[in-house]
Amino acid sequence: MLGIPTVTVRLFQQPIAQQLTMMYDSGFSESSYSFRSNRSAHQVVRQACSCLNECYTFINEMDLAKFFDKVNHDKLMPILSRCIVYKILLKLIRRYLKSGIIEAES
Repeated sequence: MLGIPTVTVRLFQQPIAQQLTMMYDSGFSESSYSFRSNRSAHQVVRQACSCLNECYTFINEMDLAKFFDKVNHDKLMPILSRCIVYKILLKLIRRYLKSGIIEAES
């Protein structure tokens, strides 16, 4: 389900996201466009058209919508801890991964 974070949550999440992006973005494939800085849906379409013009017959599209619902947090956290030395930050990230949402009553 889509959650709308509070201002306070966003205040903490944004610097964490910026730091993680700086640390890991260079390791992503050049063909990856989702949630990447300076990347857009228009660039994806241009790239797909370019591939089709070069006679490629397959284009792979993946959706990460449920990734964090299914990723094994016990395997993810040690990977993050290789680059993140601050234990308090790792604890905060784990809490965000495990946090739920509050559903409004109708």
